[in-house]
Amino acid sequence: MEDIKKYQNWQHWITLLLTSQTISMFGSMVSGFAVVWYITLRTGSGIWVTYATLANTIPSVIISLWAGVWADRYSRKYLAMAADFGIALVTLLMAVLFAMGIRNLWLLLILLAVRSAGNGIQSPSVNAMVADIVPQNNLSRINGIYNTLGSFSQLMAPAMGGVILANFDLRFAFGLDVVTAIIGISMTGLIKLAPRQRRVAQTGVLQEMAAGLKYVRARPLILGLMIAYGAFFILLAPASVLSPVFVERAYGNNVAFLTWSEVAWSLGSVVGGMLVAMRKVIKDKVGAISLVMVACGLIFGIIGFAPTIWWYCIIMALGGLIFPLLPTADTTLIQENVENDYMGRVFSVFGIFVGATTPIGTLMFGPLADVINIKWIFLGTGLLNIVVGFAFVLSMAKYRRAELQKYQK
Repeated sequence: MEDIKKYQNWQHWITLLLTSQTISMFGSMVSGFAVVWYITLRTGSGIWVTYATLANTIPSVIISLWAGVWADRYSRKYLAMAADFGIALVTLLMAVLFAMGIRNLWLLLILLAVRSAGNGIQSPSVNAMVADIVPQNNLSRINGIYNTLGSFSQLMAPAMGGVILANFDLRFAFGLDVVTAIIGISMTGLIKLAPRQRRVAQTGVLQEMAAGLKYVRARPLILGLMIAYGAFFILLAPASVLSPVFVERAYGNNVAFLTWSEVAWSLGSVVGGMLVAMRKVIKDKVGAISLVMVACGLIFGIIGFAPTIWWYCIIMALGGLIFPLLPTADTTLIQENVENDYMGRVFSVFGIFVGATTPIGTLMFGPLADVINIKWIFLGTGLLNIVVGFAFVLSMAKYRRAELQKYQK
């Protein structure tokens, strides 16, 4: 009876949540692209682009453990709204400073850092909210829809950011970000969640952080997923970070080529996300995760041997097509196998694992790009990711069988 009451009108509330997050996410992406491109065009400096990349990633990783505790301790709805509001406030301040002629680049780094920290707080809260709202047998479909909306925003945001930067001032991008944040906050505020019964005694923040890490270590399914993810995304870093360099070296110095490759990946992701969202349930989530790891290993292993830019874009689109199955399956797997009181902390630890992989992978493989041909880096890391995929599915065989038996009942 309690579950029926908890999930009453869930379709209405999840529609509000996904719509609000998509609107807010789109404004943030547009503003983020515009800021990074503004820094790039103004400085032409790889150092400044590196600063921007670090500002855009490190604060999220640092704050994630605290964010997970907060998401388990306080209202997830208001926490997500507060993070969005903080980002909007700093963005508005930045717009005012730019209007006054104060356009120091370090101010933009502060904006990127605040946005990164806000996202680090918001992400575990929203993922946990989805589990609060949606019945378990609908989680796969809803996560698929959410990832599709994210892919669509990723497809449209670079074009919008480029149009704004070419025809307007950076202040216009800031204004769009603030407006979309206000709309998102207002819509999220309308959501009504059932009261959450906390079954774990509340202690200090550090103790709860430690309890969250202990919870992950004590559950082989979650720990194994995170270890596999760490290895997978470190090995995937060359394909994401070195791709523009490879395209320039292999096919010529042409901005259109870089644009086509990004659009190919995004289009594939949108289509793939729609296909995943059409399935109400992913019964074999462990198998699905392993499949994507092996497929991405194969796709990005051979992509360096594409004879023309057109073949390169086709292979990129195939990668985009298969990839949305991964975040849908892993998010649902966590939501279905983690107690509600630990949901925020587990998602924050998961975010740290994923967020730290790109800098680590870049440091590991980036310097090699100036020593050996990038296609051999793609091939080597691709083959290793195939190994990771098979190792994950073999090590999780017991949990995979249990999950399949659950759906056969």
